[in-house]
Amino acid sequence: MITLPLAGVSTELNRRVLRQDFRHSDLVSSGVDVLEVKNIKFSYGRKVVLADVSLDLAYGANLFLGRNGAGKTTLMRVLAGANRPDSGEVRLDGEPFQWGSGSTRRVLRRVGWLPQTFGFPPRMRVDEFIAYAAWLKEVPSSRVAERSRVVLELVDLTERSREPLKSLSGGQLRRAGLAAAMVADPELLILDEPTAGLDPEQRDNFHELVRHVRQEKVVVVATHLLEDVDALAEHLVVIDQGAVRWTGTPAELVRQADGEVGLGALRAGFQALIGQES
Repeated sequence: MITLPLAGVSTELNRRVLRQDFRHSDLVSSGVDVLEVKNIKFSYGRKVVLADVSLDLAYGANLFLGRNGAGKTTLMRVLAGANRPDSGEVRLDGEPFQWGSGSTRRVLRRVGWLPQTFGFPPRMRVDEFIAYAAWLKEVPSSRVAERSRVVLELVDLTERSREPLKSLSGGQLRRAGLAAAMVADPELLILDEPTAGLDPEQRDNFHELVRHVRQEKVVVVATHLLEDVDALAEHLVVIDQGAVRWTGTPAELVRQADGEVGLGALRAGFQALIGQES
């Protein structure tokens, strides 16, 4: 069980986990939108997957809720720089993604991405995996050891750092992926279905971890699970059939329901928005 703030870790280390090289605290306190998504369109052949998606997101936990096949993963891949849209624009703190250019590499160093599934050499050790992620993000070699230590401690994998990835449980592997996504201290952290396939205890642990890191990052979580919304969401985006259907807070979504409470109210509000029968 992960307990945060981290047990046995100094206040200074906890501070550095969230603030190392951080330069945007004035924006955090003011609630200024940091991630701007304008008129994004994406198609696979003739199949339109994203249809004119526009969003402005600020620091904190932004959850993208939608059914399977709604377009969430494709949008996450666009935000992570893995998919180039047919048209539209993405800006991080005012700096545009220009796919295929050197400036995009600079922007993407500020982005951490945890896909729903990711490949890895099974014999690779956990610490090697984190160091490799740091190399991919061009973390200076002088900082790799310290950043690796910080994120491994954050996700409670220090004691398993020299073990092969194949020895980890599903929840531990997801936490190793989160450590890799965070090793470059990203400003934008993208998590695609991060709790899918986890048991209830593992899901609670992961929720606790995300609540800890969301304070000074733009955290974007794609999910189809209302438990994730209930545990994490500060801002909610409902996506259906490749389009943004609604944005607001979980409390505002609950108002769409008729007499329901708890997760039932979230479910009823979601179903009302997308026209799905309960």
